[in-house]
Amino acid sequence: MKKFLVLFCAVAFIACNNEKPAGAAAEVKPMVPADMHGLTPTYSASFVMDSAKNTETVLALWQEWKSGDLSKSRSHFADSMAFFLADGSSMMGPTDTLMKGMQAYRSSFTKMEANVEAIFAVKSTDKNENWVAVWGNEIETNQAGKVDTISLQETWRFNKEGKVNMMFQAVRKGVLPPPPGK
Repeated sequence: MKKFLVLFCAVAFIACNNEKPAGAAAEVKPMVPADMHGLTPTYSASFVMDSAKNTETVLALWQEWKSGDLSKSRSHFADSMAFFLADGSSMMGPTDTLMKGMQAYRSSFTKMEANVEAIFAVKSTDKNENWVAVWGNEIETNQAGKVDTISLQETWRFNKEGKVNMMFQAVRKGVLPPPPGK
């Protein structure tokens, strides 16, 4: 009986010491498809949800774009950037140079409205890279007064210092219909 009591106390002690403290985050396992249906992603299929910190950065960038003053945006970017835009063009190089071009393009609009429909941060566990995906709309008015509405999907990559170093963009012209049930 004494041996049983010692064994029980030892097991209980070990079990208590292995418990996570109250409020500790549970380990999140990546969501990897069990059946890839013969397709192998060239980048990754192993992602987890990430901190909302990077989503705040992308929201700030969208707000700065909307306001038309990109001077505050520089602090969010790495020293060099790569933008892959919806029209098939790309811009790569020193961020300061790219910022001048982005400001000139933004200044070609007299008014810019923007709204975000969805935004989320994910981390590729096998590549150890942080991304933010954002879906939204822009209503832009050019110098001639022409108004154009576009639906955007953008994916922003962050470096280890928490700075944006790449962005992919897809666009659909026109207003999307509201989702069913709205």
